[in-house]
Amino acid sequence: MDEAEHGLHDLLLERLLADATVDDRVAGLVLAAWEGEDDLTAAFEGQPSAASDPRTSPQREQQPDAYLAAVHVEGFRGIGEPATLPLRPGPGLTLVTGRNGSGKSSFAEAAELALTGNSGRWSGRTAVWKEGWRNLHADGPTAVTVDLVTAGAPGTTRIERRWEPGSELDASRWTRQRSGEKREDFDGTQWRDDMSTYRPFLSYSELGALIDGKPSELHDALHNLLGLGPLGEAQERLRVTRKRLADDARAVGATRRVLRTELADVDDDRVMKAAALLKPTAPDLAALADLVAGIDDGDGEAPALAAVIALPVPDAATVAAATGRVRAAADRVHVLAGDEIRSADEVAALLRGALHHHDGRAVLTCPVCEQGTLDGAWREAAERRAEALEVAATELRQAASALDVAVAAARGLVDPLPELLRGPLPIDVEAIVGAWSAWVDAGRTPGAAELAHALDRAHAPLVEAADDAREHAQEELTQRDEVWVPIARRLSAWHDDAARVAAQSLRLTALQKAEEWLTSTAGELRGERLAPFAEESQRVWQLLRQQSNVDLGPVRLDGTKTRRRVEMDVRIDGTDGGTALGVMSQGELHALGLSLFLPRATVEQSPFRFVLIDDPVQAMDPAKVDGLARVLGEVSATRQVIVFTHDDRLAEAVRRLELSATVWEVQRQERSVVEMRRSDDPVKRYLQDARAMASTKELPADIRSELVASCCRSAIEAACHAKIRNVRLTRGDTHTTVEAAIGEATTTHKKATLAVFDDPDRGSDLLGRVRSVGTWAIDALQNCRQGAHRGLTGDLRPFVRDAEKLAEWLQR
Repeated sequence: MDEAEHGLHDLLLERLLADATVDDRVAGLVLAAWEGEDDLTAAFEGQPSAASDPRTSPQREQQPDAYLAAVHVEGFRGIGEPATLPLRPGPGLTLVTGRNGSGKSSFAEAAELALTGNSGRWSGRTAVWKEGWRNLHADGPTAVTVDLVTAGAPGTTRIERRWEPGSELDASRWTRQRSGEKREDFDGTQWRDDMSTYRPFLSYSELGALIDGKPSELHDALHNLLGLGPLGEAQERLRVTRKRLADDARAVGATRRVLRTELADVDDDRVMKAAALLKPTAPDLAALADLVAGIDDGDGEAPALAAVIALPVPDAATVAAATGRVRAAADRVHVLAGDEIRSADEVAALLRGALHHHDGRAVLTCPVCEQGTLDGAWREAAERRAEALEVAATELRQAASALDVAVAAARGLVDPLPELLRGPLPIDVEAIVGAWSAWVDAGRTPGAAELAHALDRAHAPLVEAADDAREHAQEELTQRDEVWVPIARRLSAWHDDAARVAAQSLRLTALQKAEEWLTSTAGELRGERLAPFAEESQRVWQLLRQQSNVDLGPVRLDGTKTRRRVEMDVRIDGTDGGTALGVMSQGELHALGLSLFLPRATVEQSPFRFVLIDDPVQAMDPAKVDGLARVLGEVSATRQVIVFTHDDRLAEAVRRLELSATVWEVQRQERSVVEMRRSDDPVKRYLQDARAMASTKELPADIRSELVASCCRSAIEAACHAKIRNVRLTRGDTHTTVEAAIGEATTTHKKATLAVFDDPDRGSDLLGRVRSVGTWAIDALQNCRQGAHRGLTGDLRPFVRDAEKLAEWLQR
């Protein structure tokens, strides 16, 4: 986030806090939309935003202030042998003049190509415009190079694009070399956005395109320049999110109506209930969910049919095994249950009693019959008999118990007639009810053998009847599901969508309020941010128009998406121009283009402290050339302004208006050899004026001497300014601090002290340092200071020569 975006964010926050109609949720959505898509999603879902304070969030790297120190060209366009355009880094106006074809515009294109990788001259045009970029007289490599002086970095940084012989335009090596460091590959990424936003280059072709080019390009440039990008992005995020939710809600409503229509004529109890639930615009979603899940099945027949299918009927193997165990147990009891075995327990007990009676006695008479003898032989026989009877009795009891278990297990296979079969069902269950009743009766049959027989006989009809009932129930369910299941799936999907939309309804309302508030506020903020730019454009136009009857009114950003454009209120003689652009002269259109370019390229937040303009004078009448000179003079007070022109009128206007400027003349010799000749600089101009005045006999001697001294003093001070700027900007000082230091040096002595020592506090050392150069230097400095007020006597020409030497020494 750059400085302009920070300021806009602060204004937005102030508006939110001051607006009592905006609640916290709406404000949170607005701020989250500014931060980004993820933050808006989190805020919309009620989650804490992951975004930090905008002032601590990652920001785009800010580039340091940069001035041009030189442009070097070799084998490019109209320049063959290596040639250099030297430039003084720092604020000031430089004019590069020369006839058409001299090679001056080659320097302009070279600087742009070296810094941006492209040229406004051929951008967006056919390939033929790129042809001939290599000079016809150059056999060696081609190179375009720019030396930059940047704040915070000592020395100069060199940016170069170099082509080997025979290589294509896109096959150059692009490098950067900072002072004292190795050369490194470079692609311009670090300032690509700034180059687009604050573009410091303006070619002749671009000058016209500012007005008649693509409307969206100028709109986007101003939009980004004013830091309005995040504002528009926030609006778009809110709009897209709100539209998506609104579209979801409309889709859910439309699907509900379609479902109601399609379900109206379906003969299915569940479908009819679903249609009834869908009738209200806000259906009972919980009831619909229960219906789809089967918890509520309309009339309940489907679960009953499912229960019929799941009726528990024992299989034939289970019944056969059970009845077989009953028969086997019964047969075992029958084998063991003879007359003797049935009384075995009683006889064994009687024998055990007799043995107990005989215990301790050798021979006894039987107490029952009083005839038999109970002796040892009897005792052994009785014990054997008692043990045999007891074993037989135990076997009989075990067999009887096993029979009881088998009978119980067999009877346990028989369940009562299910309540399900007693009620109404959508299928015929008479057969299974009869078979089940016979099965129940068979389970009540007395006698083990009879029970087994009855169960075996009743089981087969039951199985057959149950299978028939299951088959009929499955057929009924299948028929029903062929209608219900697809509908249930659609209802389930619609339910999920409707539940999501219902949960988002309150959030959607807040989102709509946030979008409405930001749309309204954005228009106000856009106007506030654009106003200073529009005012500066109008001010520049007033300086440039010079006798034009065209007035420039407010500049506005209008339209969205593909219709975005910059609107300008243009009036002719106070009357709304409407299509005034169509009747304006080419010179007026170019002046209008400059009115838009200069405020954009010279905003304070731009890292480029230079502007480079190629041929802005064409089609301008003399009055507008004067206006252009004044505008360039104003801009050069805070910017390095470099203007290329073949028209001598601009240089003449600069001299006539006594504007400070450095003038270079480009002269082209045979075989594209280019020479640079210094035409003017402030020091030389003041000294030339001093010589002219010294030779003028028409002026009184006292006035002539004061004027000569004043010109020499101005030359000395201009030399000091150049030295101060060169030293301080080269070592990395910012433009602001350099100009502040110059402004604080209010006298010639202070300016010379700062130029010589780079320390304003060493004023007492100045005369001694100047004296080391020679007494003539002291005399020249003193005469400059004093002669401007009291005049000088004698021949003034030696004084001018000494002042020139002093100025040269000060600039070393």
